[in-house]
Amino acid sequence: MPLSIKNVCFSYCSEKQILNDVSLNIENGQLVTIVGPNGSGKTTLVKCMNKIHRPSSGCIVFDELDVMRARPRQIAKKIGYVPQSSNDTMSGSVIDYILLGRRQYLSWKIRSSDLAVIMDVMQKLDIVDLANVSFSELSGGQKQKVLVARALAQEPDIFLFDEPTSNLDIKNQLEIMDLAKNIVTELHKTVVMVVHDLNMAAHYSDRVALMSNGRIISYGPPRDILTAENIKQVYEVDVGITADNLINPFACV
Repeated sequence: MPLSIKNVCFSYCSEKQILNDVSLNIENGQLVTIVGPNGSGKTTLVKCMNKIHRPSSGCIVFDELDVMRARPRQIAKKIGYVPQSSNDTMSGSVIDYILLGRRQYLSWKIRSSDLAVIMDVMQKLDIVDLANVSFSELSGGQKQKVLVARALAQEPDIFLFDEPTSNLDIKNQLEIMDLAKNIVTELHKTVVMVVHDLNMAAHYSDRVALMSNGRIISYGPPRDILTAENIKQVYEVDVGITADNLINPFACV
């Protein structure tokens, strides 16, 4: 079992509990999406998986690595994290930014093998022409690709995507989702992704985790999880489900 989450709880200081006894087992080589209303704990859960947040109780184990006890370098070699966005004021070129993904492998100098990894990643994402462009000058879609490239440069076993399609147009949304799926099918890695678009989740996912009020309500194949009944329970809206498993929020209007 590559990723095992057991009885994880988390709260911000004295605030209410954000995660309530969350348990989840994720198999290798799958694209798993985490869906749920705003404030349900999706992003917090992903940040706990990467030790950005430390749970108040419970454990997270990835491939026999206890994430809560692991050092940052150990985590970086196992887990690649793609945030929602990055600091627009960051200076430096795209290639410098992607090189940050190799920091856990670097010693006192950059090796030719590190540059080869970066060039291969940039070619896969079709961003070679952006190599010397300042990161701060990129469009939203280009920045998101560079964030993915930095994670790919880490050569991890599992990728965590936190709402990677937020604020992107439909073309860039599809490109990012296709990239995530290709990581699974071509690189045989595991991807865990927070998304809001339920139809994206239904189309791309191998498994869906449905969250509400800091808990996993249901977990399994999209067709079994993204039902009209579950969506009504969690989102408090009526929807229709088409024969090809598309969710229509206007069917009951």
